[in-house]
Amino acid sequence: MKTILIIDPCEEERLALAAFLRREGYNIDEASTDVEAMKLMEVNPYDLVITDLCEPDCMCAGILHWIKTQHPWINVIVATSFGSIDCVVKTIRMGARNYVMKPVTNKAFLDIVQEATHIQEQEIKSLRRVNEPYCYRVDTVVGVSKSMENVLQAALKVTDLDTGILIRGESGTGKELVARIIHDHSKVRKDKEFVAINCAAIPNEILESELFGYARGAFTGAGQNRKGLMEEADGGTLFMDEIGDTTPQFQAKILRAIQQKEIRRIGENINRSVDIRIVAATNRDLHQRVREGTFREDLFYRLSVIDIFIPPLRERKEDIATMVGYFLQEMNVRLKKNVEGVSEETMRILMAYAWPGNVRELRNSLERAVVLSGHQVLQPEDFPLACEHYRKIETGHLDDETITLQEMERRYLLKVMKKYNYNQKIVARKLGIGYTTLWRKLKISEKDFNTAP
Repeated sequence: MKTILIIDPCEEERLALAAFLRREGYNIDEASTDVEAMKLMEVNPYDLVITDLCEPDCMCAGILHWIKTQHPWINVIVATSFGSIDCVVKTIRMGARNYVMKPVTNKAFLDIVQEATHIQEQEIKSLRRVNEPYCYRVDTVVGVSKSMENVLQAALKVTDLDTGILIRGESGTGKELVARIIHDHSKVRKDKEFVAINCAAIPNEILESELFGYARGAFTGAGQNRKGLMEEADGGTLFMDEIGDTTPQFQAKILRAIQQKEIRRIGENINRSVDIRIVAATNRDLHQRVREGTFREDLFYRLSVIDIFIPPLRERKEDIATMVGYFLQEMNVRLKKNVEGVSEETMRILMAYAWPGNVRELRNSLERAVVLSGHQVLQPEDFPLACEHYRKIETGHLDDETITLQEMERRYLLKVMKKYNYNQKIVARKLGIGYTTLWRKLKISEKDFNTAP
């Protein structure tokens, strides 16, 4: 069932539209102000937003800009009583799916709503494998969870945008794979190079020459002219992983290259134009680094116009079984094995494990088991780390350490959220706290929640 957010300061019109769409089978949330809408969108996934914050001076542009920046995969319909050619042009250019005049509780408007939600659904359905109808997959990004569906939606919405894209997530969650999806589905850049560099793996004194290149004789060992990675990516995509580990001095040079769309090789006085789309990634808290003065604020805002967060595997465990099946199928072909799957007990153990190394650790553990095990159906002993973790859970020795009250609250909230299927309204009522209070607590622990229903 599709979920729609209605934003309208007029309570009478908002309630009428909400009742109309509920009768048509949609889940509806309501907001009367842009601030209220932003709060709801930070903790709830929506398939469509219908907004009437439009005034004669086109006030809807503010919330529309915020939505298309923070949640670019969500379609927006502007439904208003204040119509003007300038407003129509402005909102459509900013990314609105449609612009309609009130009243809207009619068949024609319902067709517009159905078309907007259907388009979004089709974009995800196009990613499904024919023989795995419930598995969303692009390359090796595999999952069935709502959170990964949102990640793929976001990636597909920005394939041809040249604005800054920042992919956040822990190590091993698949940030480079998502960057490749963005590149490979671009109509403009997919036929050019996708060039990746891990900024944390290269010493700072070498990083500049790797990216910008150098002229012969620029330094000891520079025996010939060399093109840098930025020039190699000309026309395509440069993926800069672990951008948060670079120095402010290097960040200043990257910022200049982005702003000027040109680079200068070390040892040259010639500026060279480059047409590249930079996709950056980090497992660091860049907001904190900005506050500490170790990451340039101007570069941060340049890189994070579009922000895509990949949740860790422990927060989307419903993806584990799908990934196990997919990886085993791939490994059987590549390693010439015939592993049929994992036992029920083994799957329980894999589901209970926290996977600190995320998808990368799961894949590596499976490959080790496939190579070393003699079992056609993998057993618990084939996964020693996960098996030891499960044993500690069973014997009650997992949480011997002293934890803070905040951590206890975080764990309790997570348990209650799961119990009530991540429905914040029910959870707030059950806990006897206000919805705003619950929302604030979820924001404090947002990395620990998968808020998709």
